[in-house]
Amino acid sequence: MAVHTALSPEVFTRIADTFGLGSVRGVTPIPQGSINTNHRVETDSGRYFVRHTTVRSSDDLRFESALLHHLAAHHFPSPVLLTTRDGATFVEMEGGRVSVFRWLAGEEKRHPGLTAEHLERLGTELGKLHRDTQSFTGSRGNPYSPDVVRGWLVELARHPDATLSGLAGELEHALATAESRRQGLEPLGVIHADLFTDNVKWLGDSVGAFFDFEMACREAYGLDLVITLNAWCFDQGQYLPELCRALVRGYQDIRPLAPVERANLFGHALFGAVRFTSSRIRDYHLSPLPADKLVRKDYRTYLARTRALTAMGPEGYAALLGL
Repeated sequence: MAVHTALSPEVFTRIADTFGLGSVRGVTPIPQGSINTNHRVETDSGRYFVRHTTVRSSDDLRFESALLHHLAAHHFPSPVLLTTRDGATFVEMEGGRVSVFRWLAGEEKRHPGLTAEHLERLGTELGKLHRDTQSFTGSRGNPYSPDVVRGWLVELARHPDATLSGLAGELEHALATAESRRQGLEPLGVIHADLFTDNVKWLGDSVGAFFDFEMACREAYGLDLVITLNAWCFDQGQYLPELCRALVRGYQDIRPLAPVERANLFGHALFGAVRFTSSRIRDYHLSPLPADKLVRKDYRTYLARTRALTAMGPEGYAALLGL
């Protein structure tokens, strides 16, 4: 959601005409994120979220549109993807692909304002997402699989910055540990895979919507749960047991975890911590974009999670979750 591609006012006029949005009244760049160029666009018919991507393929976008259509049919709170006058869910434009969404109402919540009640409600909605996607037939492999992350670390080991190249070995060891702990068959389905605090809208103290399904893929449900836990239940250098347990409790109210899923949670959590440490180094720390084009995220916050998980081990993690 960083500003990677400069789009002229004329381009937004074309987008508004193509999607039937009306006359453009204002355009505001959104510098958060790492991959796409996003803007808030206001027209005489309302407010919209316009995404321009040069990274995601046509197949990726078709998977996303099918998933959002499925979630809407199940009344799950998710983004509304608009279509062009011809019924297309995206268009080729300015060297990439443009999608338009209705602007979501609500606000984001972060520490220190998060409570156990918030996390329990979040867990409940995540359980509903996994329940509702069990009948979804679309498939997309995990674009950020362990093999992909391992490739990033091989590159990082060759970086001239000694601090970064030195981290590669530590992260490679943690990745190997994570993989050794993710064993056995467990339920797979379509997961969000990126449910950070800035991908949930709240209406008061209730979840208004999940959004940004760009990383959605078919993977282990447990991986989604602990990616969410890593994002929401860690603050000031430590995991917060009350919030961790509330998230898991809310999730299991809808979808109880099978024994094999419980056994694999530690490996999933450690993999998620390594994966986001590595991607934040690549997409933020090493990005050439200036500050007004990209709101940076510090990889050290996920390195701290990696080290905390490594120190507590599987037994300590199970105790943290109250399992």
